[in-house]
Amino acid sequence: MSAITELSPPPIAVPSRRRLAFTVVAIGVFMAQLDLFIVNIAFPSIALDFPGSSNGALSWVLNAYAIVFAACLVPAGRLGDLLGRRRTFELGLVVFAIGSAGCAAAPSVGVLVAARAVQAVGAALVIPTSLGLLLHGLPVEARAGTVGAWASVGAIAAASGPPLGGVLVEADWRLIFLVNLPLAAGAVVASRRVLEEVRHPDEGGLPDLLGIVLLVAGIGGLVLCIVEGASWGWSSAAFIGGVLAALALLGAFLARCASHPNPVVELPLLRVRPFALANGSMLLFYSGFGAMLLNSVLLLTGPWGESIVMAGLMISVGR
Repeated sequence: MSAITELSPPPIAVPSRRRLAFTVVAIGVFMAQLDLFIVNIAFPSIALDFPGSSNGALSWVLNAYAIVFAACLVPAGRLGDLLGRRRTFELGLVVFAIGSAGCAAAPSVGVLVAARAVQAVGAALVIPTSLGLLLHGLPVEARAGTVGAWASVGAIAAASGPPLGGVLVEADWRLIFLVNLPLAAGAVVASRRVLEEVRHPDEGGLPDLLGIVLLVAGIGGLVLCIVEGASWGWSSAAFIGGVLAALALLGAFLARCASHPNPVVELPLLRVRPFALANGSMLLFYSGFGAMLLNSVLLLTGPWGESIVMAGLMISVGR
C-alpha cells in the first residue's frame, strides 16, 4: 500500500496541468488579439516605408485583419469540432505565423494586406478552439472564472498594443510581426505536450464557406465605399453602385444563413433581445474604439510631434 501511495500523483497534478494548458492557450489568444491593436501604432512608420500610398489604401492593413477575423470566427469553431480542437488550434498558430512572416517580408502594401488576411484566418482558428480546449472537462463551478481569465488575456493584449508596439516600431515596424514567429512555434510544441484533443463531429457538418465569402465581400465592399467615398464623390455612380453591390452581397449572405444547415450566423439568435443588444453594443464600441485608436496615433505622431514610443505610452495611460 505504501508503494502505491508513493507512486500516486500529487494532488496538485491536475491543477498544474490546467495552468500549463491555460498558459499555452493564452499565448495564442494574446497574439491573435494583440494584432488587432498593435498595428495602429505602426501606421505612420508603415506609411513612410511605402511612400505614395494613401491613408485609405494603408487602412486596409487594419481593415483586412478585422473583417476576415470576424467573418471566420464561427466557422472556425465548427471546424474545430470536426477536425479536433487541438489540431485546429495548432493549425491556426501555424497559419498565423505564416501570415506574420508574410507581413514582415512584404515588399508592397498589397502583399502586406494579403498577409494580414492570412493572419486573420489563423487568429480566427485560434480564438474559439482555445476556449473550447480550456472548458473541456472543467467542473461547472470553475467555468466562469476560466472564461473571465481567458477574456482578460484579450483585454491585456488590447492595453499592451500601443506601448509594446511603440517600443518595437522604434527599431523597425516589421518586428511587430516577427516576434510572433517564436511565440507561435513555442505554443505549437507545448500544445502537443499539454493540451488534450477534443472532437465533437456529431455537432454539425462543414461550415458554409460560400457564406463566409459573401460576408467578407459584402463588408469589405461597404468599407471600401466609405474609405474611398470622398475621392469618388458621395453622389458618384462608383459610390452608389458600390454600396448597392455591397448591400446585395450582404442580402445574399443573410439568405444563405436562413437556408444553410450550418450557417455562419444563426439568425434565430438575433431574435433573443439580450443577445442582439449585446452584439449591437459591441459593434458600436469597437467601431468607435478602432477609429479613436488610429486617429490618436496619427494626431500624436503628426501635429503633436510625439515619438512613436511616447505616443504608445500616452494612449495606454489615456493622456
